[in-house]
Amino acid sequence: MMRKLFVILTMLAALMLASVGLAAAPSLVDNANVLTPQQKREVLTELRRQEQEHGIRMGVVVMKTINNEEPGKYANKLIDDVYNDGANGNMVLLQVIDKRKWYISTDKKLKEVVKGNAGVEYMSKPMVAKLKNNDYAGAYITYAQKGGELMSYYEANGEPWEPEEEFNWLALIIGLAGGGLIAYVYRGMLMSSMSNVRNEVAADAYLNKETFKLVHEDDIYTHTTVAAVPKPKNDRSSSSDDGSVSDNCSDDDHGGGGGGY
Repeated sequence: MMRKLFVILTMLAALMLASVGLAAAPSLVDNANVLTPQQKREVLTELRRQEQEHGIRMGVVVMKTINNEEPGKYANKLIDDVYNDGANGNMVLLQVIDKRKWYISTDKKLKEVVKGNAGVEYMSKPMVAKLKNNDYAGAYITYAQKGGELMSYYEANGEPWEPEEEFNWLALIIGLAGGGLIAYVYRGMLMSSMSNVRNEVAADAYLNKETFKLVHEDDIYTHTTVAAVPKPKNDRSSSSDDGSVSDNCSDDDHGGGGGGY
């Protein structure tokens, strides 16, 4: 009787362990306790919305420390071992509190959607702006929304979003400035080719000396103009903590990138 009971209990334990092993990892893991219960619900709602809409897994893992491990390699392990059941791909955001580091890792499928540093920075730059203000919930929601936008673009166009796809205002300004410079040079060439047009340095060159006679002159002091130019402030921030990618552990099976905040 005891032996039968032992066998039954062993089988029940095995079934329980199997069910735990088969359960999907939570989309949000806050091991640093930076979120309130309400904020956790809000972040999870957005993560699950994007996961269901695009058939992907989108994780957020917040750690107090990962000791001496590199954030990129740690995030890649999360993709390999934990967040790997998305039908259309998997990505995870890792935030390490003590190092003030972030890293977004993708699997091979989403590496084609989040293309290069530009794709990562499409998500990370607005996200990091919130991290720096300690708006952690806002940062994670922004990450989810921007990742969803990249997925939507890929689904609609069959190719990844790239910066060149947007209208380049800087190129327009440079083009207009270049056109103005060419017009100015051309005008100068035309004027130099005209024999009856030239610049005079002295003002009296424009006077008719036969009809003009100066009878009196005075120098009158009017005012002095003083221009105060403030010294530029020392900006301690740098491009490495504005959401730009400065760390990269991409390989054949992983995309993504990370940096500081």
